[in-house]
Amino acid sequence: MRAYIVRHLFGIGAAGVVVVALCWGWPVYDGVAQADNAADDAILTVRTCIGANATSASLEEALIKEDIIEEDLLQTKVTNGMCKEMLKPITDGTPVRRLLAAQNYIQEINLIEGTMSEAAGEAATRGPDWVSSSDKPLIRFRTIGQTSEQVPALAQYDGTGDDGTGGIEPRKTQAAAAAGAGEDADDSIAERLRQKEAALKREGASASVAAAGGRCSLSVNILDEELDKKSKGLYEITPQMPKQMGHGKTKEAGLLVSPVTKERFQEIKRKHRLVTEASESDIGCVRLTDLMGSTLVPYDPEKLDVDPRQPDIRKLSSNRSAIWNWDLIARQTGELNVVLDLRYAISREGQQFRLIPDSPVYEGAIKVTPLQSDSTQKVTEQKATQHPWWQRIFGGIFERISRLFGA
Repeated sequence: MRAYIVRHLFGIGAAGVVVVALCWGWPVYDGVAQADNAADDAILTVRTCIGANATSASLEEALIKEDIIEEDLLQTKVTNGMCKEMLKPITDGTPVRRLLAAQNYIQEINLIEGTMSEAAGEAATRGPDWVSSSDKPLIRFRTIGQTSEQVPALAQYDGTGDDGTGGIEPRKTQAAAAAGAGEDADDSIAERLRQKEAALKREGASASVAAAGGRCSLSVNILDEELDKKSKGLYEITPQMPKQMGHGKTKEAGLLVSPVTKERFQEIKRKHRLVTEASESDIGCVRLTDLMGSTLVPYDPEKLDVDPRQPDIRKLSSNRSAIWNWDLIARQTGELNVVLDLRYAISREGQQFRLIPDSPVYEGAIKVTPLQSDSTQKVTEQKATQHPWWQRIFGGIFERISRLFGA
């Protein structure tokens, strides 16, 4: 079941809290800075964009093995302009932050592109949806980052083909245009939707396809914005990761997700209704649900064993917290760097998940020390196991309530 849920990052999505050992540096790729001076339609891969190099290969393999990123994520083609959009939130991001930002960005593009394809399929059953004849020579056969003039006209026209010379499918560049437009949260829903649809039409999308793509893009933006609000977020997220543990010993790790207000959930639904009302398309691509998922993945199982205490996918409530627990067993001494991610369901069926904005929610190191003497170790373990970590967090609250009522 877990493998099915976490298999697809960009389709049937993954739910993940990831713990990954990062025992190397990942220098910023200087080509990104150089790319600032290049044309926005120049073609590069996600790997080049985020600066992944040979030293990151084992990290990539671990994330792919656990279905955290798609196998072909780093080989995905993007334009230089798309690369800039991808890196905009994480200019000084760590290697993992770059991977996760790339994951979220490409997922957004794929969501928009899928919705546009669905709209195009519906339009095909009704007949051609033509744009004005004056625009046809410019937008129907526009070539993005291509050097060959022998591009199949049909592939360019329907927006589904790759020219085979290193270019990017027109519908993908259209989706990227929508993602980069109408991003000002202070603008009205109608204005943001207008900007996204206009960007899509400039790239050659028909009216019906632009309406569907604009609606999908704005819906994704609203989800990210509402969950990313720092002062009154939808959830309070409390990771509990051990700072130190003894070699060969077991220690508990956990995650606590507490809903802050029922009103924030309702606000997201209200804004999505406004998008639906303002859009001429009846095709949507995301829906906030009450499911979140977490998966604790050691980079090297020979160094850190993980034993989950409950299923990866949990149903959340507007009035109670969700708790995940794992037992960690250290197999090797030294410092193990870890990163913690959290994802939320964005489909009605709860099979597609998206990283919360500003991921990861935790990055740090676990120091694994040699065993202490028996007596010292016994005292340490007794202190550590007096109460579960989540009880210790709530302990102060319970104590104050008891004093208030004289219990």
